[in-house]
Amino acid sequence: LHDLARAITHNEFSLYYQPFCEVQTRAVVGQEALIRWNHPVRGAIEPTEFIPLAEGSGEIAAIGRWVLDRALAEAATWNQPWRVAVNLSPIQFRQADLVEMVRATLDRHQLPGHRLELELTEGVLIDDTSRALNVLRALKQLGVAIALDDFGTGYSNLTYLRVLPIDRIKIDKSFVPDLGTSPQ
Repeated sequence: LHDLARAITHNEFSLYYQPFCEVQTRAVVGQEALIRWNHPVRGAIEPTEFIPLAEGSGEIAAIGRWVLDRALAEAATWNQPWRVAVNLSPIQFRQADLVEMVRATLDRHQLPGHRLELELTEGVLIDDTSRALNVLRALKQLGVAIALDDFGTGYSNLTYLRVLPIDRIKIDKSFVPDLGTSPQ
């Protein structure tokens, strides 16, 4: 945990980008920011290993701020006006200053809100749907797009798609492998 706490100040995190495309034209319309940790002794550590530790220790808030700041800073230098997608943990989503932090980060990098997409999982909606709706509406007022990530793995409540201001759903990868071959 000590290593995780110092990883930001020691510049051990980096972002990689995975493009996402428009289905019909296959044109790149955005990039999803994916964090990687390059530990000085252990080498590359997968997010599946360190993100749960970060959430359990509370370090996810600082890491999340770093990812948002770095992703928007890098997106501001892109030659194309692509959208950048950033994952939010449930802990980040529950922070009282989330909307203001997003607004300030967009302003700092002089990016319009429509250049940012925040990805969240269904779990953030379960605890307090009313609060989640208010936060999502405030983010939408900034122009930020909202994606529901890993849809189908958790509660998969289709009501969310009708009630909440969701721009995109990302179906969990477990549903995709036999899409073209399974009769179901």
